[in-house]
Amino acid sequence: MNVRKQPCVIWHGPFRKSHYVVIMVVKKIKNKKTKKPKVWQIGDLVDYIRFPQNKNPQEKIEYAGGRNFFSSTHVGQKMEMIALARESAHSNMPVQHWMFSWKEGEQPDREQVEELVDIFLEKMGLSGHQTIYGLHYDTDNYHLHIAVNRMNSETGKVVLPFNGLDIREAHKIVAFVEHRQGWASEENSMYAILENGELARRRIIKEVKPKQTALDFEHATGEKSAQRIAQERGYDIIKNAQSWAELHGKLAEIGLRFEKKGSGAVIIVGENVVKASSVDRAFSMGNLCKKLGHFEEGCYPKDLEKIAPEPVCSVNLDAWKTYLSAFNGRQKETGEAGNIELAQMRERHRFERKKAFSRLSKYGVPVLNIARHCLMTRQRAERRSLHSRQKKVRGGKPRFEIWLRTRGLEKEADRWRYRSSEEEKRHAPPPIQLAENGAETMSVLEDFRKYANAVNADRYRVTCIKMEVDGSKKTFILDKKGGMTRGFSLDELEGHMPEMLHIQKRGENIYYTPLSDDRHHILIDDMTRDSLQRLQEDGFRPAVVLESFPGNYQCLLTIPKLGTEFDCDVGNRITERLNREYGDKKLCGCIHPHRAPGFENHKPKHRRKDGSFPQVKLLFAERRECARALELTRGIEREYAEEAARRKAGQWAFQMPETRPGDPAAAYYAHFENIRKHLTIEDYSRVDAMIALRMRANGHSRESVETTIRACAPTIRETPVGRNWQRYAERTAAYAFGPAGDRDLIRNERYQALWRTVEGMEDTKPSPSLRVGR
Repeated sequence: MNVRKQPCVIWHGPFRKSHYVVIMVVKKIKNKKTKKPKVWQIGDLVDYIRFPQNKNPQEKIEYAGGRNFFSSTHVGQKMEMIALARESAHSNMPVQHWMFSWKEGEQPDREQVEELVDIFLEKMGLSGHQTIYGLHYDTDNYHLHIAVNRMNSETGKVVLPFNGLDIREAHKIVAFVEHRQGWASEENSMYAILENGELARRRIIKEVKPKQTALDFEHATGEKSAQRIAQERGYDIIKNAQSWAELHGKLAEIGLRFEKKGSGAVIIVGENVVKASSVDRAFSMGNLCKKLGHFEEGCYPKDLEKIAPEPVCSVNLDAWKTYLSAFNGRQKETGEAGNIELAQMRERHRFERKKAFSRLSKYGVPVLNIARHCLMTRQRAERRSLHSRQKKVRGGKPRFEIWLRTRGLEKEADRWRYRSSEEEKRHAPPPIQLAENGAETMSVLEDFRKYANAVNADRYRVTCIKMEVDGSKKTFILDKKGGMTRGFSLDELEGHMPEMLHIQKRGENIYYTPLSDDRHHILIDDMTRDSLQRLQEDGFRPAVVLESFPGNYQCLLTIPKLGTEFDCDVGNRITERLNREYGDKKLCGCIHPHRAPGFENHKPKHRRKDGSFPQVKLLFAERRECARALELTRGIEREYAEEAARRKAGQWAFQMPETRPGDPAAAYYAHFENIRKHLTIEDYSRVDAMIALRMRANGHSRESVETTIRACAPTIRETPVGRNWQRYAERTAAYAFGPAGDRDLIRNERYQALWRTVEGMEDTKPSPSLRVGR
C-alpha cells in the first residue's frame, strides 16, 4: 500500500536560531514498561511527544510534526501508528524512541529541526516510515523527541537498522548534523567530519573519572564522592603495585582499605564502600589476580584515619564550607532514622502477611495466591515510596545550588551550575613522558620552521588521523578542548613536536591546517608533476610545495583576504576552481588539512615491502603572495557583490523611527544600522541577540534591554510575525546576561570600543564586569 506523506505541524511559539555554538547529544531511550500492552505504550509515547505538559508541567512543546500518515490530526496519526504496529507479530515494540538534545540556553529553528529529521530517517533507512516528532523545552534546554515506527507499511516487515547497531549510526548522524548546521561537537564525541567532508572516528583519550551516579552526588552536594577519592588517592598505587603486600601497605598509609567481597573486590573509603572495578576496569579481582597472583589479605589498623569531606572544586569554596557546617551531623542522624523506619516497616509487613495468610488459608490455594500477590504489590509500593522519600532528603541536605539560591546568592549558584568552564580536566592519566630523539626532532623542526616562515599563518591546527586497512579512520585534533579548537602558535606547536613524533610512531598520520584572520591559505591537493608544472606556467606562484608520496604533490597559495563580507565564500570558490583545474576535483573548502612535512605518510596502500612508509618532503618554501590568484579572487568577489546588490535592490527598505538621543531604543536602532552595513540579514533573531549583547557591553541594564527588545524587535521585520514578543524578549535578554553572554563578551572583547562608538559614547568606559567571576 502506498502511503502519501501528510505533514502535521503544530506551532506553539517563537523560534530563535542560535548565533553561538552548541553541543548536540543523542540518546536512544529504551522501553522499560514491557508489561504494558503495546497499544498503551505507543499511545503514551505519542501523547508525551505532542503534549509533554500533561506529564510534566515544566516541559512545554515548541514545535511538532508527523510524516507518512493519511491523517493530519494527532489522534488520527496515533491510531494509524498503533494499527500498523499491531500488525507486527514478532516484535514486542516496533516503535523506537530517540532524543536529540542541545546545550542549555540554545535552540534550533524549524528548518533545522526538519533537516535533522530528514537526515535521521535517511541515514537510518526509515525514510518512508511513520514518524512523529516534537521539540520540547523546559527550564534547562531544548530537546527533540522522535518516535519512528520500524514496521514497513508496504512489505509488512519490521526493519532493524544496521542489525541493531543503530546507536553507532546515530553518533555518525550527530557528527553530520553538527557539521551541516554549524553546531560545536561534543568533546568526547565518537565521530567527526573533517574539513574535506569525510567522516572519521575520533580517537578519544581515556580519562579516569567517577561514574554518573557519583557525579550526580558531587553536583548535588559539592562534596567529592567516595569513588573520586578512591581514584585520586588509590589509582596510581593499585596500578603500579607489584605485590599484594605493597598494595595493602600503601593503601593503608593513605587511609584506604582493599578487601575481597564475594567473587569481587571493594575499596573502603571512610564509611563508604566502592567497587574496585568502578575505579578502573583493570582493578577487578580477576585482573589483579592475574597480575599479582592469588589474593592475600592485608593487615590494616583497626581505626583507619577518617576521611573528612572534601570540596569537589574550588568554586564557591567559602559558601560550600558554610553549607557543610550548617548540615554537619544531620546525614548520620537521618540515615539512622531511615534505617529504624525501614526496620519498623519490615516488621509490620511480616505481621500483615502472617495475619492475612492464616485468615485466608481456609479458602484454598487460589484465593491464597491472589491475596499473596495483592499484598506483595502493596508492600513493594510502600518500600519504594520510603526509599524515594529518603533519597529526596539526601541525608538531610538540600542541593547545594538550591541552598545558594534560597539565600539569595544567585551569582554564586550560577557559578556552581556552570563551573565546568572554569575547571581544568581532572584525573586524566599522567601524560606520556617522551624520550626525545634529538636528530629526528631537529629534522622535523627544521622542516616546520621553513614551512611556517613561507606560509606565514597566525596559527596552525594539528590533526592526527589513524587510517585502517578497511578504509575507516579515527581522528584526533591535538589542541581541541571543550569541543573547540583554536590551533597552536609557532612556539606552542614546536613544544608539541616530541608528542607528535610519538603519535606518528603509533601509526597515525599528521596534518597541518594553517589559520589566519587576514589571509587565505589555498590548498591544491593530489597534483601530478604535469599539473604542478602547468599551474606554474599559468602564472600561479605557490608558497609551499610538498611531495606527499613519490609522484604526488600538494601546494599552498597565500593570498590576502579582501576584507568584505564575502571572504569565506570567495575562498571556497577559488579553492574549488583551482582544484577542479589542477588537483583534487572533490576539494572545495579553503580551510583544509594537508600533510605535515617531515612526517611519514601512513596510508596503508603506501606501505613498502620492508614495512616502512614514504616521508612527506618539503620541496619548496618561500614567503610570497600569489598575484594571479589574488586577481581571480577580486573577480569572484565582484560577482558576489553584484548579486548582493541585486538582492538588496528588491529588499524591503527599513525606515528608522524617531527616537530621542540617549534613549535605549536609539541605541538599538544604531546597532541595527551598523550590523546592516556589514552583514546580509537573514535571521532577525540572531540580530536581536547580537544587539542585546552589545547593549549589555555598553552598560544597559537587563530590564532596559528586555524592554527595548520587546518594543523595537517587531518594527525591524519586513512582515508582521505572530509570536509572543514578551517571552521572546525575556529569552534574548537571558542569553545576553547569562553564562553564554559572559563567554561571548570575552570572545568579542576587542570590538567593545567600536560598540561604544556606535552609540556615540566616548571610549573611556571600562569593559563591563561579567555577571559571574571568571
